[in-house]
Amino acid sequence: MVLAASDHRRAFELLAARHLGPLTAYCAKFLGSPRAGEEVAQDVLVEAWSRRRLYRPQGRLRVFLLTIARTRSLNRLRDDRRRSARAPVLSGEPDAGSAATGQAGQLDQLLERERERQVRGALLTLPPKLREAVLLRFDHGLDYPEIARIVGRAEVTVRSRVFHALKKLRAALEGEEGP
Repeated sequence: MVLAASDHRRAFELLAARHLGPLTAYCAKFLGSPRAGEEVAQDVLVEAWSRRRLYRPQGRLRVFLLTIARTRSLNRLRDDRRRSARAPVLSGEPDAGSAATGQAGQLDQLLERERERQVRGALLTLPPKLREAVLLRFDHGLDYPEIARIVGRAEVTVRSRVFHALKKLRAALEGEEGP
């Protein structure tokens, strides 16, 4: 990123290629839409390029990018809520987990896909502040101090959010399984 700050485009292209996948995955899971996740991830990289001279290498680049992704994702959620309040629209977008595997009929794969679908659905029921904490902790493997920097809260608050998110996810998933 230091090279990118010096207008070295090739250095930024390498960084973008390395981080686009994880950024897209985070945004898609946070927003509940693969298409929206791709759009927001692209916006994150555009913003990172425009802010390249402001980047200070004291922290990890991933934290810098995920901070931008969090803000962009929250803005997108807010904009989508406003739009849907004015005029509800059907997205026509397929479910994020609806892709079939090439080996239909294998019970283990079917059960795994169903469980992933349930977890994704439960994740989307969480309030954004809990969803972002659990995604950053477990999907991106960030430690609590890094998450605290991204969300702008104390480490103890982040720990509490992860705890409550896991508690709500567990309750939601146990409720779906039934007797």
